[in-house]
Amino acid sequence: MIDQLIMIGGGALAIEVATYIDDINIKLRTQGKLDCLIAVTDVVSSMPSREEDLNRIFGQAPKYHIDINLVDSIDQKRFVICIGDPRARWRIGTELKEKGFRLRTIVHPTAYIAKTAQVDEGGVVCPYAFVGPFARVGKNAVLNVSSVVGHDAVVGRAAVLSPGARMNGNTRCGEAAFLGAGATLTPKTELGNFAMLSAGSVLTKCAGDGFLMHGNPATGRQMIKIPVAHCSGQTRER
Repeated sequence: MIDQLIMIGGGALAIEVATYIDDINIKLRTQGKLDCLIAVTDVVSSMPSREEDLNRIFGQAPKYHIDINLVDSIDQKRFVICIGDPRARWRIGTELKEKGFRLRTIVHPTAYIAKTAQVDEGGVVCPYAFVGPFARVGKNAVLNVSSVVGHDAVVGRAAVLSPGARMNGNTRCGEAAFLGAGATLTPKTELGNFAMLSAGSVLTKCAGDGFLMHGNPATGRQMIKIPVAHCSGQTRER
């Protein structure tokens, strides 16, 4: 049975994910697995800024909606969140879960995932990403192009790793956290929930929830408001 998907978002990440889905379908066709193909039937976005580009990638126009409640046969489809803001991903993922909807994991054929690693529901693993042994990628997280998740590392729910971001072994990136392009977590460091590590920065000591970290070694301050129900108790840089 062909997998029917609903994309949330119609911007830059949406055209990337659409391209990855097309690449996955090409691979499945070459393997003769025509009953496993992925079909995007609907796009939910208040402003689908790349609508024409999405139509070109899909080869036909899916249905566009400004409200999720307008989607037909929604219970028979799965969702992929195509929004790069981790806080928005966290919020939308929570809302979909509360409504009982399911997410679809998208893994590009060129990505490497160790057999002992785990990528949870709704994850987006982009080209040439690496997920090492016993690593875990939480629900609805994004591993962008050429990002690295080392052995035993943990990527929190709805976290986003930008292109070239690196998590060394035994590191943790919290829920809805963000790693900028080329940012690095050195071994045994943790970046808290809803925290950010700017592009090119290197985290050498643990940072708590809501911290904005910058530099090499990274320093920063707590400045991002965190939903109370999802605080881990980390309130200060360590």
